[in-house]
Amino acid sequence: MSSPIRKVWELGRACLQIGIRRPSDLRHVFGMAAFAASQIRDPDADIRSFPVVHWQEIYPTSFSFSFHSFPGIGASISLEESAGLVALMKRVGAKRIFEFGTYKGVSTTQMAANLPPGGQIYSLDLPESCGANVSLSISKESERQIANEAGKGSLIPKDLLRQVIFLREDSALFDPKPFEGTMDLVFVDGAHSSEYVRNDTEKGWLMLRPGGVIVWHDCTPTHRDVVQCLRNLSQKVTIVGGTTLAFAQKDPN
Repeated sequence: MSSPIRKVWELGRACLQIGIRRPSDLRHVFGMAAFAASQIRDPDADIRSFPVVHWQEIYPTSFSFSFHSFPGIGASISLEESAGLVALMKRVGAKRIFEFGTYKGVSTTQMAANLPPGGQIYSLDLPESCGANVSLSISKESERQIANEAGKGSLIPKDLLRQVIFLREDSALFDPKPFEGTMDLVFVDGAHSSEYVRNDTEKGWLMLRPGGVIVWHDCTPTHRDVVQCLRNLSQKVTIVGGTTLAFAQKDPN
């Protein structure tokens, strides 16, 4: 019996046993199976081709980091993702960071709280008065709503604001030339449409210094455009295990 057929047989037998003992438990089994299927049913959104590394392998030396909790705030990074970001910051000795997508400032806060003395973050987002006037397409309604929300950067603690420089502009119109080759780390977490991910990636890569690292948030099948864009890059993209972060490091030479 081949391996796939054996697994189907074992699954069917396990489901029969569970169904006899407690049929309601099958909801959990089928829910897990449905989730796994959703991760791979779209070939363009399948992330299994990317290599995976755990954040503890990114910077294997012991370190501590600060984490600010923001309960109930969506569209933000998790504790595990914060650890991954800080590990990447330490890997490249990041003092200058550029962020595409401030939103409420959750990821900005996590990075600012872990900068060394003299560190600076440039955080780019749409002007508060922009409304729906963006230069490139944003396909998801939820993304358009986030783009239109006021209060960008409003959750950043006051003691960290001195480390943040806010840039209020559509990233499609943003000129990266003044920052070319000066950033240790670029974090791409703006609009997740294909056009904006490509735009932010190209401009972010230009701003990176040799040896710097670019990081993307939401590299997951639920954000098909992000995955598809990263699959088409010439750079080696690696997933941070247990997170939706992906990163690529610029050649130091």
